[in-house]
Amino acid sequence: MSAQARRRRLFKAPPRRAIPTRAGLFVLASPLVLGVAAVSATNNLLFMLLAAAMVTIVVSGVWSERNMQGVEVRVRPLDPVYRSEPAALDIVFSRPAGRLSATPAFGLTVREHPQGVWPPWRPKGLVSPLVLDAQLAVLDGRQGRIVGHRTFRTRGRARLAACELVTTYPFALLNKARDLEVDLEVLVRPAKVPCPRSLQDPRGLQIDGELQDRRGLGLEVYGLRERQVWDSVHRVHALRSLALGTDVVLELAGADQPAAWLGVAAGSNVDPDAWERSLEVAQAVIVAWHRQGYVPGLSVGAVRMPPGASSLDGLLDALAVAAPAAPAERGPGLWLVPLGAVPPADGARSVTVGADGSIGGGL
Repeated sequence: MSAQARRRRLFKAPPRRAIPTRAGLFVLASPLVLGVAAVSATNNLLFMLLAAAMVTIVVSGVWSERNMQGVEVRVRPLDPVYRSEPAALDIVFSRPAGRLSATPAFGLTVREHPQGVWPPWRPKGLVSPLVLDAQLAVLDGRQGRIVGHRTFRTRGRARLAACELVTTYPFALLNKARDLEVDLEVLVRPAKVPCPRSLQDPRGLQIDGELQDRRGLGLEVYGLRERQVWDSVHRVHALRSLALGTDVVLELAGADQPAAWLGVAAGSNVDPDAWERSLEVAQAVIVAWHRQGYVPGLSVGAVRMPPGASSLDGLLDALAVAAPAAPAERGPGLWLVPLGAVPPADGARSVTVGADGSIGGGL
């Protein structure tokens, strides 16, 4: 058996952990002193103090167990998650109906342990933006919720580390804890960066005629009408079409939105830092184009999403899981070329992106 396996076996977390606080250490040590003093002095007052200290310890353990009994925790993100920014997490505490839910629970804390193992001593400095640590003051009834914050340092799919439910109720003598099964997977998008001024307007960055040939969806829904031959399948209203027995489409008020393509060049030798900076710039450009009324299309790695085929959130989620080694399919529009990536085909407009996020020539 390896040393790491022996450590995991030795420090395996028990079902319940009770670690004394500073006040708890004083109360736990006081019976020893009071016991010796009471026997030596045969003083009834010392015997009473000894009994009070022992009863306090027992009551603290029983009440803290009752306080957290039956409590389950569910965690989910409230908003899209971006790298290096505090993510708002909705933390829901719930208890089954019955006798337990009729009594309020106090001071319930959800705490994340990045170490993944439980040692008998607790490392200090757990309060960090990179660690989830949120407390519900009172759980009155079957359900309660709070908003916690957690920062993720890397882009892509991320999960929380081992979590536990902790309480110091009622006398703050013991840190009573038990493990939590928190099944949370979040999609971390690239970090937010300002859009370069030279890339804010897609006009002049696209191949001639592309903005006129490809159109996106309109500005807002006006009504429903029967589908014509030239109508896009993306406008078909499924529920209403099933009810009427014929295809009906969304009638859009206002002019159609022009489309604009953006690509991120890839390759097996791409610089990792330049690749991350390219995805951050691509995210900023897509958001800027969308705010100006354009429908962006995206080509990154093996993913190709034409204008109008996906929402803005779908495009940003594709950037969150983009891999640099996949060969990019060439197409029209503006291309971001990170350091070491294969440049786009001749005729496409491109700019280079350095490892520090600097934008090079090419326009």
